[in-house]
Amino acid sequence: MLIRIIDERLLEKTGGIIQGMSGAPIVQNGKFVGAVTHVLVNDPTVGYGVFADIMLKQMREVN
Repeated sequence: MLIRIIDERLLEKTGGIIQGMSGAPIVQNGKFVGAVTHVLVNDPTVGYGVFADIMLKQMREVN
């Protein structure tokens, strides 16, 4: 999924997605929807993530 950082506190502290945020939770409307995977180099407020349901499906297949 394509994500855009809109949390003012995060933007104030980091300017967006920074190195080391891979795996950080993506929360929308108070619900966990996925995890951060990549940032767009030319815009740190935009990046990619993986959906939580895909993560759960993969986890079930491994176990």
